[in-house]
Amino acid sequence: MTNAQHETSIADHPLGARIPHTTGTPAIFPSPDELSPLLRSADAPKHIDDWTYSDRPQLCIHVITFSDATVITITWLHTLADVMGMTTILNAWTALLQGNREAIPKLQGFRSDPLTQLGQRTPAEKYMHFNRVFGRKEFLCFIGLNIFDRLWYRQEERRTICIPATCLRSLRQQASSEISATSSSEGGTVPFVSESDVLLGWWVRSLYGALGLRTDQTILVNNALNLRTSLHESFMSKDSAYMGNALCMSPTFLQGQQIADEPLGQIALRIRESVAEQRTPEQVEAMTALQMQMMEKTGYLALVGDPRMMLLSCSNWHKARLFDMDFSPAVLQSSAQSSSQNTQKKGKPSYVNGVQHSANSFRNVLSVIGKDAGRNWWLTGVLRTDAWAHVEEQVHKLGSS
Repeated sequence: MTNAQHETSIADHPLGARIPHTTGTPAIFPSPDELSPLLRSADAPKHIDDWTYSDRPQLCIHVITFSDATVITITWLHTLADVMGMTTILNAWTALLQGNREAIPKLQGFRSDPLTQLGQRTPAEKYMHFNRVFGRKEFLCFIGLNIFDRLWYRQEERRTICIPATCLRSLRQQASSEISATSSSEGGTVPFVSESDVLLGWWVRSLYGALGLRTDQTILVNNALNLRTSLHESFMSKDSAYMGNALCMSPTFLQGQQIADEPLGQIALRIRESVAEQRTPEQVEAMTALQMQMMEKTGYLALVGDPRMMLLSCSNWHKARLFDMDFSPAVLQSSAQSSSQNTQKKGKPSYVNGVQHSANSFRNVLSVIGKDAGRNWWLTGVLRTDAWAHVEEQVHKLGSS
């Protein structure tokens, strides 16, 4: 653990003042990478060699203090944990701060790893998309087309988006009305879609225009499925927590024509229903069996779909509830922070973001960071540079609708 101390207000620091904050209107901010000189220690690990040729632990914490704010930066390897696993660490940390040792869970995965039980009972052929698994020829074609795309559009950028609560509320009402109209005409009950479903549906529709996709093109929306929230009994323990990586990808197939013609609500509903179908115990088992077989046979994970498809990926961190982490016992009291209510508010994050340090491209990947105390949603996406102009238009439309 390292720390840095600044005797000034965070607003007076040249980089601290640039940390995104809500303004009440939809906004796009520059890449969080630009804040790295402030948020990381000078010798913080960034490349794999920084770990393999040193005695650094897999988890590094850097604390930056100002006269009126504190920033915590956590750097870790994916070999240690996924985002939900990191939540386990943060929850244990805050529980210890609050003197609640009973809330610190025991960890699974040292002597008995629940993941070893997956993929043992259901054959891969039961997976709902088994007939769309790439062979070697399809895999090489898909990789080749993606390499060409990155050579043709060489520049890419990571940007942060803030969507205010009022805008998302309007989006969800719009989506619900559209779903209700369809369900009523069919005589059925109105299906539920979450705020996250609506956000992802909006993102997919925005990228359809931003990337110039065709109506006859297949678009694969790949959702990172947290296996802890699946219905598989391996993760049903309430007395212990699994800290390691426990996720797989849940694909939703859309056609460009659908995105062009169907309303937002229908796109969001398609995504929700697809994920619900794939989180059953049988599908989790079959999906895992497929990945195990492919790794043993080829050395790479299985891909499904059409080699000429556009792959859009999403990792939803909202379930990690990072904005709810409560560090209030560590807040120093002052005359301006006398009430417990104010201290509680001051002890929770006002901004959270993530940066992947990898030689691999994360183009067309969206991270839904979560919802802050004001119910504003924060997103981080990586797109080729020229695509951001169209996304900015869509973001600004949210504020005028």
